[in-house]
Amino acid sequence: MQEQLKTFWNARSSRERGLLVFAGAALFILAMWPMVVAPVQKAFEKQSRDLKEASLTYSVAPDILNRYAKLLARRKELEQFYSGVDLSADPLSYLERLLRDTAKASGTYNVTPREGVQLGGKYDHKVFLVNFQSASMDNVSAFLKELTTGAQPMLISQINLDKRMGSEALNVQLEVSGFEALSGTK
Repeated sequence: MQEQLKTFWNARSSRERGLLVFAGAALFILAMWPMVVAPVQKAFEKQSRDLKEASLTYSVAPDILNRYAKLLARRKELEQFYSGVDLSADPLSYLERLLRDTAKASGTYNVTPREGVQLGGKYDHKVFLVNFQSASMDNVSAFLKELTTGAQPMLISQINLDKRMGSEALNVQLEVSGFEALSGTK
């Protein structure tokens, strides 16, 4: 077989030999492309994408860490504040007691519980719509202060105050949120 190839090769002119070498090299490259070159090319493309992603992550990491530190500090602040709060009592009864005793609601008042959610498996977040009338802005102010800073602080998400001409009554509408510990937790 080697003799036949040698005879074949020697029978060719230098121009034909050059074309055969070129054709052989082209065939070799075409045969090796899917096995060597394509995987290397894909690896470089993946590395380039990974580098861009890492660069983007690196550029936003300080902002994310700064925000995390602020949120962690705020969380500690809130936990410290609420550690002294008694969340075992029902926020509805607390709210009604404040309406009677602090706001001195004239006439009837209306407290409508809305759907709340569980938080962290430890607390129930309860939302209430409150409507009442009071004859004194001082009583409403005392009520709002006690509601937000008292023994069982609540969050006010909406408040509407309305005083009609010719009437001494101040109409108050609130949306407030309170927390209650689930049974078995403080």
